[in-house]
Amino acid sequence: MKNKKTGETGIWLHKENPGPLTHVPFISQFGNMKFSKVRMDENMKPHLNDGIEVHFIESGRYEWLIEGKSIDLFPGDLSITAPWHWNGSPTGKMDMGQITWIILKPEKYDLQENLDFGAWFKDSKETQISLGRLLASEKGIVIRNAKQFRKYFTSINKELQKQESGFELVIRNLLENFIVDLNRVLTTRQLKIDSEGSFIENLTKEIQSDLSKKWPVEQLAMKFGMGKTKFTELVKKLTGYPPNSFIIHLRIEKAKTILVESDKVNLTDLAYHCGFSSLQHFTTYFSNRTGQSPAQYHHMRNGK
Repeated sequence: MKNKKTGETGIWLHKENPGPLTHVPFISQFGNMKFSKVRMDENMKPHLNDGIEVHFIESGRYEWLIEGKSIDLFPGDLSITAPWHWNGSPTGKMDMGQITWIILKPEKYDLQENLDFGAWFKDSKETQISLGRLLASEKGIVIRNAKQFRKYFTSINKELQKQESGFELVIRNLLENFIVDLNRVLTTRQLKIDSEGSFIENLTKEIQSDLSKKWPVEQLAMKFGMGKTKFTELVKKLTGYPPNSFIIHLRIEKAKTILVESDKVNLTDLAYHCGFSSLQHFTTYFSNRTGQSPAQYHHMRNGK
């Protein structure tokens, strides 16, 4: 995309074509491109950049790869990657639609050093450190339906194209506000992730405290202060299993541990200990989940 081709319109400022970016050197790239037809571009394949790369999808659907993970980006989605994160289109294919991106070049930032944007960023050091740690804690971040950030990209694009008096200061202020807002959103997101992680940890401990017990979903939902529907949706979202299947998963995992650690095992006793109503019930679920019967699993891991 170093030169605009048939089927694309917009602006792309970069090292070989910096234009007004010479006045705002903390931005190493800015682009706002609209594609009216599908095209292939080697430059959009997974790549590394010298700064924090942010993409905002204005329209269309884009297949993206971040650190080897395939992600579909939809209108309103925001992706953020650190300098060491590979990201881009898996094949260089750019579908019809519109995408805006910006690369912010910090003075300092790597896995061992805190994020420091430099003298232009007037907000607190704590904001920069917080944002840097949040980005470093994950292999790329995608915020769904992040339409509240569109205003920043629209305004920066306008300022870069018009270059009216004081546009450098306006862009700096826009970016400061963007960074503060992004840090707030990511902090809230992380608190939610931590809370959800704590929920699954506590749920797992509760069930594992007595695997032989029957665990009605309504009872578990009530214990965690939720209705059955919300509880079911949350457990499925966080574990990939509906509640009853998650309970079975924990029972199978416990059985696997005992089968590996024990030389001799009474499979009927093991079935009841792990909460199954019969050996046949246990064997059926175990075989479906592992591809082996409990006896075969024990034999394979103990050589007996």
